[in-house]
Amino acid sequence: MGLFGNLFKSEFEKWVEGASCEELSEAYEEERQKWIREGYNGGTGKKTAKMNRLNSEIRKRVAKEWENDPCRNKDPNFRWTDANRWDKD
Repeated sequence: MGLFGNLFKSEFEKWVEGASCEELSEAYEEERQKWIREGYNGGTGKKTAKMNRLNSEIRKRVAKEWENDPCRNKDPNFRWTDANRWDKD
């Protein structure tokens, strides 16, 4: 989209991209409570478009944070169960 990328974005989209992780979590929780009060989207159980957008942005940020975590074990052969073994070989 280049130069005109922001031209077609809604206010909500602009807010989602600029909001902090805490703000996104709070907004998602508010939407979730509203979704529950209103009967799970008419009984279908499907999440609203706003909930899906907030959730995807939260997941994207958490994945990026995890990828850049310096404490993360980057060894592809590492199994998390090995870290908790009592009997080391």
